Amino acid sequence: MSTRFTDPRAARAAARGEAERVRAEAESVRAETRRAVAEDAARRAREERAEREQRSRRRAAERRQRLASAGGWIGAHPTELLMSVIVVVPALLAWSAMAAYGVDIYGPLGGVLPLFSEGAMWAFAFSVHLARRQGRPTGWLHTGVWTFAAVNAALNFLHGFGASGVVTGLVMALVSVGGVVAHQLITAAPMRTRRSRAEREAARTARISQRRRVRMERAAVRRSVGELGADGSIRLRHAPGTVTLGRGPLGARRLRDAVVPGLPPNGSQRSEETDPSEQLAAEIGRWLSGEPAPSEPAGTAKTDSASSTASDSATSTGSGSGTTDELSELVARTRRAIEAGELNPRPSRRAVQRHLGIRATTAQEVLRALRGRGGDGRAEVAA
Repeated sequence: MSTRFTDPRAARAAARGEAERVRAEAESVRAETRRAVAEDAARRAREERAEREQRSRRRAAERRQRLASAGGWIGAHPTELLMSVIVVVPALLAWSAMAAYGVDIYGPLGGVLPLFSEGAMWAFAFSVHLARRQGRPTGWLHTGVWTFAAVNAALNFLHGFGASGVVTGLVMALVSVGGVVAHQLITAAPMRTRRSRAEREAARTARISQRRRVRMERAAVRRSVGELGADGSIRLRHAPGTVTLGRGPLGARRLRDAVVPGLPPNGSQRSEETDPSEQLAAEIGRWLSGEPAPSEPAGTAKTDSASSTASDSATSTGSGSGTTDELSELVARTRRAIEAGELNPRPSRRAVQRHLGIRATTAQEVLRALRGRGGDGRAEVAA
């Protein structure tokens, strides 16, 4: 068994050294902790200072923006700012006068009398303004404004008349409604920018054009003809063309044919009554072609002979108004109208003339061409 010798003084020295080392380490940890805490506090202080500076700059920017907005509004609305004094001052004077009058009549509770007299009038006035901005009707709101304005003026007149006489009553009545009158003149009516001279002239021309258009449409309706449908309904028919507005023998407005350079003459609209010279020309054409005299009014003659064939068509085409191609086109248009049901299978000269907008002689030529193909007096219709 071995024995180990330990020096007590060396052990104590080692213990003291270990304790010193532990204290040094603890002191180092405490110093590190204090430094971290100090750094964290400094960092938080810097952040708080930066946040305060940022809030201060933001509030300063907002104040500058509000001041700039207020200055801009004042610069853009100097009239409204000045007129607001005219609105507010009479309202304050009338409110205080009505409050005193209410106390004299009803006692302490009468101080709320302006809520009826002044308040109702101003409530309707502001409602008119809001309704205008929202595009809603304001008729009854205006009625409420002026009704309660009359009530307010009457109450203030009675107050002033009972206190000092007629002059005082009139002054108090005028002051009581002066504010709402100014408010209606300033804000209730929509503000319009002044139009330029060119815009005013254009608007005036548009109004004249609209009035003339309406007059011509009314005259066209008066001279239109009706097409009776199978269900008994009437469809108004108009002959297309170029017309102008004139007056008849009795002064009534009526449409007259107009000749415009560059437009074909057969595009002009024909009147209901055929010109006598056209009727005479149509009768001469029938006599030359050998057709019998019509038993119905001019333009509705029927024929049961096919003697007026292609030779008559060629003769009338050579002496009529238009070339062979034009006549063929008119015949084709008439045939399409018959197929579509717009014309009867045996159309009259007047019906063809009205439908195509052509002269009576040309319409007669179209009918001769159609009947020349039919052979039995009936216009040929393709199946």
